[in-house]
Amino acid sequence: MHASSHIDLHSFTVEIEFSSGGEPYATETYKVEATDWYRAQRDALEMSVSSPYDNVRIPDLTRRVITR
Repeated sequence: MHASSHIDLHSFTVEIEFSSGGEPYATETYKVEATDWYRAQRDALEMSVSSPYDNVRIPDLTRRVITR
């Protein structure tokens, strides 16, 4: 007999704010399928490193989740 594992994924909309030196300059919205809000935030932050707003030339770059 095999154990059955079913994980329910939910759809989340996560908005990431990009800031330079504490001043926001851009936001992006990510649609994420995840098991919970914590995982959705983490996945969206991970996805945001591929954003054109995530640029090494931007001083004091930070990102944060601002909405769900």
